[in-house]
Amino acid sequence: MIFFKRFFFNRVFVCYLTVAFSILSFASSAPAMFIPFPCEGDGTSHREMDLQKIQKFLESKLVQHKLSQLGFTTDEIEARLHQLDDEQLHQIAGQIHALEPGGDAAWIIVLVLLALIGFLILELTGVIDVLKW
Repeated sequence: MIFFKRFFFNRVFVCYLTVAFSILSFASSAPAMFIPFPCEGDGTSHREMDLQKIQKFLESKLVQHKLSQLGFTTDEIEARLHQLDDEQLHQIAGQIHALEPGGDAAWIIVLVLLALIGFLILELTGVIDVLKW
């Protein structure tokens, strides 16, 4: 008798889950995104935050050296930054991570580590015998 109750309960539960997931699979997806707000919690606008991010990038010694080689002074750079509109500033601030000097060094480090791990695996499994243990 208990076996039949469990069997019936399992069957009903599986049917319920099947129907529930079938109904949920027909739900349409709606794109979601954050709504931009003109000011952050501390009262600074997006323009000010973008300017701060760009100025922090420009303060690095390597960037300052390269700009001085190109003939730009800090006053000229500041003047040009303040001439940009909000959209241009936001675009520059959003892409600044790709401009950072030495930004591709992380990929090189990852590749070297992967090669080292592969070498160790081959060495420990006996496929190659470079290190004489």
